Amino acid sequence: MKVIMEKIKIDKRQATPYHLQISYAVKQLLIDQQVKYMEKLPSITELANYLEINETDVKQAYHRLLVENLLHSEQGEYYANYINFSSDYYLKVSKLYDIIKGLGLTPSIKTLKKKITSLPSTLAVDPSIDPLETYILLKRIYYGNDIPLAVMDIYLPQTSFSGIDAMNFDEKPLYEAIYFTYGKLLSSGRRLMSVVNLSREDAKILNSAIDIASYQVISVSRDQHGKLIDVSRSISTMNQYFEVDFDENEIKQITQNHFFYL
Repeated sequence: MKVIMEKIKIDKRQATPYHLQISYAVKQLLIDQQVKYMEKLPSITELANYLEINETDVKQAYHRLLVENLLHSEQGEYYANYINFSSDYYLKVSKLYDIIKGLGLTPSIKTLKKKITSLPSTLAVDPSIDPLETYILLKRIYYGNDIPLAVMDIYLPQTSFSGIDAMNFDEKPLYEAIYFTYGKLLSSGRRLMSVVNLSREDAKILNSAIDIASYQVISVSRDQHGKLIDVSRSISTMNQYFEVDFDENEIKQITQNHFFYL
């Protein structure tokens, strides 16, 4: 933390307000990846004392970064919320549990809700999904170092997973538990990603600001026989970006098929 503090500099001769200088300096550290994801930043008091300025200026700077979703606040402490993901996360099947672990954080899972229900119309994204079927909803929250990072609503067909609502799957990746309990192996699926404003309910669970931009992923997963395992919706406030490199042959194929990626 002391190393981070020493990298945050302001120029008191400038007309630019201190809180803007601080927010710019912290943002640059995040973009340059000089601060790891979920690494703790100096407290308001510590940074104010180090820079010899009023605590109000630091508080305003941190608030600005919170609004931009570049920081996460938990019990009065501030953590970096900027991450460079591998494109594999988006282009291949990746378990959220393993992603959190790969970030150097200790993953944990807690099931918040289990109930028998119908599938929301917004999740019927595949023509093979029967919206009239009864589903078992598992609402789970994923933590990294005990900080809430993502919430997931998982809908499993009741006819295929009878009794799953009575089982305890906390602290275990769901597909792993499904394989060992029901013999269903995740083999195929699709993933639809979008940016949405965080709802009041999700904001409360993730301890974040309402309406902040967040990442929503709707996934459809199938087993080795092509049967539906689940339809899920996950939402996260992790501020993430990734890069994808295409070689010359891939570019030719994209343009020849008239697909354009923006």
